[in-house]
Amino acid sequence: MIFNSTPPAYSSANDSIVYTVYDAHSIDPTHYPDYKYVAELWIAGVLALTCRRYQQPNTNMGIFDFGPEIREYINASIAPLSTGVLAKEMGSGVFSTDVVIKIREEYNGTIGAVVLTDSSRIYFNHYNGRISGFTILGNYLSKPLSDRPLIIDIGRSNAYHFIPYFSNVTTPFNVVIVCGSTTRTKTINPTAINTAQVLNICPAAINAEWAGTIPTTATYYTVAFGGVTYTCNIIADPLNKNYPVHFLNKYGSFETHNFSKVSQTQLNITRKLWQQLPYTVDSGGVVALKNGNVMNTQAGNYAVTFEEQIKLNTDLLTDDEFEWLYQLIVSPLIYIEDSGILYPITIEEQNYNFKNHDIDGLSNLTVSFKFGQTYKTQFN
Repeated sequence: MIFNSTPPAYSSANDSIVYTVYDAHSIDPTHYPDYKYVAELWIAGVLALTCRRYQQPNTNMGIFDFGPEIREYINASIAPLSTGVLAKEMGSGVFSTDVVIKIREEYNGTIGAVVLTDSSRIYFNHYNGRISGFTILGNYLSKPLSDRPLIIDIGRSNAYHFIPYFSNVTTPFNVVIVCGSTTRTKTINPTAINTAQVLNICPAAINAEWAGTIPTTATYYTVAFGGVTYTCNIIADPLNKNYPVHFLNKYGSFETHNFSKVSQTQLNITRKLWQQLPYTVDSGGVVALKNGNVMNTQAGNYAVTFEEQIKLNTDLLTDDEFEWLYQLIVSPLIYIEDSGILYPITIEEQNYNFKNHDIDGLSNLTVSFKFGQTYKTQFN
């Protein structure tokens, strides 16, 4: 038995993960009646699924697509950092998962021993698409896992600003911070291959690691790693509150964009009503419309719930920033940062327009975010 086809390296768990196998026994019904291929899916060393396939009528191959099952074993979660320019590692089960496929034969109602075992393969939680070209994760080996432009606006007092790095090997890498005449270097040591190292590059985190590296008088600094240098401009807008929004990007890790202009908050309210007669009748038969100087309640709310929604605006964006930020709009996992707390949110918009300054002029991005929590008032 042989594998005719196996998925390529750095395949996405969100695509089809197709294996094809062939054995000459499949075309010999005399000696191998009712022949089936039996595949075992092993994830992180544990048997997750056993399934059977009849041979294809034209090729006699067995075809197995394990994409739906494999992606159930990847659960992306944000990894906030407490202090310093440290890398929080996203590894197996969060950024990727390890898979081995084993093949058995079944004929005449009996399943045989394992006759074919594939090598261990790692599948990742990125996705592909035509926009901005296909995602070829192999092009990002030992590089930042981001398409963001190299100029970044960062709030001075915010707790987090994420950029991920793809550690396909365990080789240490340096993160170099330069602010004025001060240079700081942090060596990150990945503990496993094929992991995402989520870096927190905001001034508060840098100063927690090295006090005073980004002084209050600084207007910008640079962060370099993986052969890429980002220039971080510190937002100074006393009129508007800055909201960092952290999102799962197309490469399966987290990064950040700041919404630093005017914001508007609204409540979506649901009320449940009750109603009664406007008068009362006492034991003596006297009808009253009020009790003292308080009118009787004829209608009221017995339950009120509400959800918070916030509309945020970016500063003016370049064409490259519009090209990158579609990843935020389509992201399934988004958090808004407020006073150091990360709140899960969803996006109300159903469309996204790519802006070109030659046609549209300089433009900003306005997005309505809905908080996931529903609150209730007092019951009446």
